[in-house]
Amino acid sequence: MKKVFGCVALSFVLLALVSCVSNSGAKGAGKNLSYYESNAADFSEATLSNGIPVVYKKNSSGKIYVLRLIIDGGTPLVPVNKSGLEDCTLDMLQYGSESYAYEEIQQLKYERSFSITSNSGYDFSTYGFRCIEKYFDSAFDIFVDSLMYPLLSIDDFEKVKTEYAESVQRALTDPSSLLGLTMRKEAFAGHPYESNPSVTKESLGSITLDDVKSHYKTLLNANRLKIVVVGDFSAITQDKMTEKLEAAFGSIAAQPYEKPQIPALSVKGRPVHVPLEQAGDSGYAFGYFVCPERNDSSAYIPFALASMYVDEALFSQVREKNGAVYSAGTGIFGGKKLFGVISIYRASKAENLQKLIYEAIDSFPDERGVQEQLDHFKNKYITALFSTAQDSSGVAGNIVSSMQYYGDPKAYLLRTDRIQAVTAAQVLTAYRKYFARDVLRAADGIVNPIRWVVVDKDGRFSFGK
Repeated sequence: MKKVFGCVALSFVLLALVSCVSNSGAKGAGKNLSYYESNAADFSEATLSNGIPVVYKKNSSGKIYVLRLIIDGGTPLVPVNKSGLEDCTLDMLQYGSESYAYEEIQQLKYERSFSITSNSGYDFSTYGFRCIEKYFDSAFDIFVDSLMYPLLSIDDFEKVKTEYAESVQRALTDPSSLLGLTMRKEAFAGHPYESNPSVTKESLGSITLDDVKSHYKTLLNANRLKIVVVGDFSAITQDKMTEKLEAAFGSIAAQPYEKPQIPALSVKGRPVHVPLEQAGDSGYAFGYFVCPERNDSSAYIPFALASMYVDEALFSQVREKNGAVYSAGTGIFGGKKLFGVISIYRASKAENLQKLIYEAIDSFPDERGVQEQLDHFKNKYITALFSTAQDSSGVAGNIVSSMQYYGDPKAYLLRTDRIQAVTAAQVLTAYRKYFARDVLRAADGIVNPIRWVVVDKDGRFSFGK
């Protein structure tokens, strides 16, 4: 069972950027829609009697079935002092139900090689399972019983709280984890994303079993739910699945629900330093800045490609040439609204570190230089995209993101066309608007503000603006 507590992984450099590329639908994608057209036929949809939409995607690569229940809303619906409540509630669902004891569920998971997973986020959460075709019916029954008839006992709640307490303590003594926690807290202060998807030190003692039970009831709202099913199934099997879904979830009532409105993000405040003895002689830093939104593909994809040039410069100049860090790169964090980030992991040279980083960023090539490498980075980008969707779980993840952020489950099919259409001029424009640190290189002479958050032992790895 997962336990993640607000950590921002320093290895998210490419995948975080890759996972967000899409657009709002098929219209306007250009003339070459062969990939879209060849895959769109594998989609079909149904609607349960209470209005819950179901999206099916046939995936002939393997016999793995994946089902994801999407719960709209995310952290804006959870008070800050109860951060992680939804995560805790979804975890509790796996601790036994009316028909299946916790120990029995664990044994069946092992014997039949299936898993039940949950994930809480800023805009939505998911609860689902993955199994081989042979055991779909039995896995489905356990999944449904855990969701519709959970025990939510006090003994299990205390076990979960103990696990959270241990993980929170580990996060607070690990430099990378503490850095991620601090950045999220600082970056989203006063914003609807201020409530962390994961349990925090501050919320740990605030969440009660009554909170979990109360929050659980709010999740079972047909107006907040969508279902995605991916697998190599026939039309007859699909019809049977719809019948099973109707029997399981068709009785969930449609309650009033207002989708959270998420305002734009901004960067403000002085650099932040957090002392931590466990950092030893190393420094850990994130510099976060405003970047394009997920659904603005005309701006986001050039930004993502520009970040790949920046990644290469940080690696070759800051790490390889100067030996100043163990790892450096770019990424994003957030939900519907995003921040870009420069990540520094285990810096060893404090003197002039920020200067080295900014010089690497400002070594970005001119338009001709961008053009010379553009096909290489496009191919690298597309390869990474497909490598994250090799199985049914990856396909399901793409569909969920497409539904939630673009309103079209097939939107991700257009990624390749969108990437290939980007020009060197667009990449250079994105660099100048979002990354450039020198006013002479920045768009209209305006440098995009960046705020640094640093964890080290004694403040040696200081950063300014």
